Amino acid sequence: MTDLLNLTLPFFAVIALGFFAAKREWVPVAAVPAINIFVFYFAMPALVAGSLARQDIAALFDLHLLAGWLGAALLLFAGGMAFARLRDKAASLGQMAISGQAASVANVGFLALPITAANFGDDGVRLSASVLIVDLLIIIPISITMLEAKSGGSRLQTFATALARAVRNPFAIAIILGVALSATNIGLPGPTERFADFLGAAAAPTALFALGLSLATRKTEGDGAFVAGISALKLAIHPLAVFMVLSAIDLDPRTIAIATVIAATPVAQNVFVIATQYDTYARRMGTAILVSTLCAVITVTAILWVVS
Repeated sequence: MTDLLNLTLPFFAVIALGFFAAKREWVPVAAVPAINIFVFYFAMPALVAGSLARQDIAALFDLHLLAGWLGAALLLFAGGMAFARLRDKAASLGQMAISGQAASVANVGFLALPITAANFGDDGVRLSASVLIVDLLIIIPISITMLEAKSGGSRLQTFATALARAVRNPFAIAIILGVALSATNIGLPGPTERFADFLGAAAAPTALFALGLSLATRKTEGDGAFVAGISALKLAIHPLAVFMVLSAIDLDPRTIAIATVIAATPVAQNVFVIATQYDTYARRMGTAILVSTLCAVITVTAILWVVS
């Protein structure tokens, strides 16, 4: 039992601390964006770039892994869209797209990356970065293209714009930098590597604490059955799909295990950001993030225990 609790309890305990600190108003709401900026623009990119720079370039782009993750993500994206239409026959393409994104995009930056880095080391960071490439460069731009469909503009141009925006994401820049350092065998010189490791060490606890702060500010509003369905798709069906697809293409067990854990993480924070930007299911997605994160205490722990 102790071993089971050691797998994820420290991570969710830090989230709980952030949640409690926000509820007690020890950390003012106005400070949350500043903490998120530190995590998103500095600590996490340092962790990703520093880890990838130490790895073999061939391991960073496992085409079988990327194709398998994409296949499972597209299945869940379609499943989320279908679920939205089943719940509401009048659901728009944009509402279906947000539901698809919620079901298929994992919370890599603020949860999967800290958990896999702690439990699987550099392999966890590498695989988190690999699947993040698919989510950032394919799944999210597809969702944005559907949300923009009502504007009547070119679908290809919309996708290209969303893709260009994704490439400027700090995580994407960190991945590109880490890959470049790995491919050229430059690596990080001594002081730079120590700086990246020192800054990156702050990424996991700060990201989890920031996630708790963000959850505390969310209002639990929306269709309860809809939130439950999206949470079930994300926490149960997504990891099952990833496990089955990656097993079918005969990847090694460790890769399958890490990818399944990543897929088991809750609805990603950026789903709420995009939903708010397009005024589409914003309250439902805010609630889905809160509910799925709370449920992930059980589901992620169970899946991590099984694959370990």
